[in-house]
Amino acid sequence: MPISTKLFNEQAVARFNSLTADIQNTQGRIATGKNILRASDDPVAAANISFTREQKVMLERFNTNIDRARIRLNVTENVVADTTNVLTRAYELALQARNDTLSVGDRRAIAKEVTQLKNTVMSLANSRDASGNYLFSGFKLNQTPFQADENGTIQYKGDSGAHSVQVSEDLRLRTGVDGATIFLRVPTQTGGKDVFAILEYLESNLKSGIADDMSIEDLDASIQHFSIQQARVGAELNKADLQQAALEKRILLMDENLSNLEDADLAALVTELQSKIVSRDAAQQAFVKIGQQSLFDYIR
Repeated sequence: MPISTKLFNEQAVARFNSLTADIQNTQGRIATGKNILRASDDPVAAANISFTREQKVMLERFNTNIDRARIRLNVTENVVADTTNVLTRAYELALQARNDTLSVGDRRAIAKEVTQLKNTVMSLANSRDASGNYLFSGFKLNQTPFQADENGTIQYKGDSGAHSVQVSEDLRLRTGVDGATIFLRVPTQTGGKDVFAILEYLESNLKSGIADDMSIEDLDASIQHFSIQQARVGAELNKADLQQAALEKRILLMDENLSNLEDADLAALVTELQSKIVSRDAAQQAFVKIGQQSLFDYIR
């Protein structure tokens, strides 16, 4: 079937446009280093890339949660360790006060140091984290957890909320310790006691020139109690380290997967580009040569 000049020209132009588009697409892939510029280039690969990116964002969010939790846990661990040291000093003073050679005045002098230690424990119990939130007030982050009433008795104003953050699809990490549990529930031989009452009992006895074994026993129980709480915080920190190591491995695998899906083979693309340019130039030359012919060229 004969082809008109108009139809031939339209087909040639369409072919040139297609070749030019292919060349531009290949040039774009070379310039970006990416194998897929639009989802239409490879819908399946594009869907896999989108899913992998979403997974990576989620893992990076978990990683950020761990970093924040570690900061809070480190502060908590330091506060608990400092409180343990203070209680250890109080225990040493209680032992010292039992010495029969000490006078009433000597014990009253020791009581002054115990008062300072009690105030220090109070200050530690009301510690804040790096964001300015109270460590031991539960979910009442802006509420001072431990306050003295008009009689001087320490009251807990926080709640029993336990903070935690998501660090994987199915794992949460605790970021602290319940204030009531750690400061108000010291297991002693006579039942649960709060650490402030234990120190106040020692302080009161020493001011009266008295020293007994109960203070020594209760302080020993307090030291053991805080040591256990410190170990629990340390366990959460270890969990954070292990989970972060696992996340970093998964993120590395995600990066490798994205690279395999996205990154272009530049050498292959350059070869492909050169081939397409040659094809386009050849087609253009053929079009020009054919376009210069007329009907007389055929009837000669």
